[in-house]
Amino acid sequence: MFGYPGAFVHGNLVCCLFQDSVVVRLGKEGVARAMAEEQATPFTPMPGRTMRDYVAIPARDAQDEKPLSEWLRRALDFTLTLPRKPPRPPAKRAPRARTNRSR
Repeated sequence: MFGYPGAFVHGNLVCCLFQDSVVVRLGKEGVARAMAEEQATPFTPMPGRTMRDYVAIPARDAQDEKPLSEWLRRALDFTLTLPRKPPRPPAKRAPRARTNRSR
């Protein structure tokens, strides 16, 4: 996602890395709770472009296995409630240029 690694389930993004942050998908209610109680911050990959279902978790939680695993579990639990996305068709490749090389 945005050139950084991410984890998907059924075609939906669960979590990803972005710059120096770990980002998780929690949905509207989960985001509100995380920001109010757990010092998570809104995920804003570009100024003025906040992704509403996602938060960047506190750095201290991202560096500790136990809290990080709890964040990831919550993100997975939420994402599993979403409908599956259909698979994308394979990307079409541009035709290869032919060369006139004699053998």
